[in-house]
Amino acid sequence: MWPGIRSILSFHARRGVAGVRAASQGVICRTGVSQAVRVYSVGMVQSQVCGVGVCQTVVQPVPARFLHTTNPSSTENSLVVDDGEPDRLYSVIDVECRGHDPVVLRSYLTFLSTAASHLGVAVQDVAWPTKHIKRWTLLKSVHIHKKHRVQYEARTHFLTLSLPRLTQSTADTYLEYIQRNLPEGVAMKVTRHELQKLPQHVKPSSEVSV
Repeated sequence: MWPGIRSILSFHARRGVAGVRAASQGVICRTGVSQAVRVYSVGMVQSQVCGVGVCQTVVQPVPARFLHTTNPSSTENSLVVDDGEPDRLYSVIDVECRGHDPVVLRSYLTFLSTAASHLGVAVQDVAWPTKHIKRWTLLKSVHIHKKHRVQYEARTHFLTLSLPRLTQSTADTYLEYIQRNLPEGVAMKVTRHELQKLPQHVKPSSEVSV
C-alpha cells in the first residue's frame, strides 16, 4: 500500500467516518496527496482526495457524536412567573377629546373604534356635547375709530366616549396607542374609575353590630 493511501485511511479512522474502504478503493495517488474535509449542517462529510491526474469526491454521513446539538436547559423552557403587582381593575374609563374642527374629531372617532375592535376593547356611550363658543370684540384700530370694531370667536367641539371593564395593562396599551396618534389641534382628557377592596376598618352593613 502506498504511503499516501495509508495516511488517508488513518485520517478517516481517527474521525470514525464510515465507508473508508469505499473511499480508498477509488483513489489512485502517486505523489503529492492532498485532502480536504468539509462538514455541512445536514450531517454529511465531503472528502476530496486529489493526486496526479485523478480527483474523486466522496460524501459520507457523519456519526451523531460529531454533530453539534444544543439541548436547552430546563430553566429556559420553564414558565416565567411575574412577581410584580397584579393589574388594576377599572370599572370604566372616560375619554374626552376637544378640538376646533369637527371633521377631524369624526375621523379620529373612526380611528378609535377601529383600534378598539382590534384590541377587543368595547367602546360605549359615544356622545357629542354642545360646542363651546368664546367671542372677543376688539377695536379695529387701537387708538381711534371707536365704532369700528372686529369680533373673533373660538369654537371648541367635544367628543366623549367610555371604555368599560378594563385591566391596567390593556388600558395602558390602548391609551398609549391612541395618544401617540392624536391629531394636531386635538386635546384629550382621560378619567379612570378604579375598583378597589374595602379597607380593613370598613365592614359591610351586614357585619356591623347594632
